[in-house]
Amino acid sequence: MAWTPPSKFIVFLTFILMAFGVFIILDQSTIFWSGNILPSMNIISGLSSPQFWLLAAVILFFLTWFLFFLAVKLKGL
Repeated sequence: MAWTPPSKFIVFLTFILMAFGVFIILDQSTIFWSGNILPSMNIISGLSSPQFWLLAAVILFFLTWFLFFLAVKLKGL
């Protein structure tokens, strides 16, 4: 089974998704700068704002991996 490289669009899209996820992780850690740039989100009851943003970052990381996985497995994506 041959490996097919993903298209440039998919590589760019996965890079942007990963960059947003890394930005969220860095924003929620107070080591790098004081205060948060992201707004306070209390959409889901039972989750605090930092937990919501870290969940969003995990979802972005999964979407990045899954999209890149599909781009490699499905030829021509």
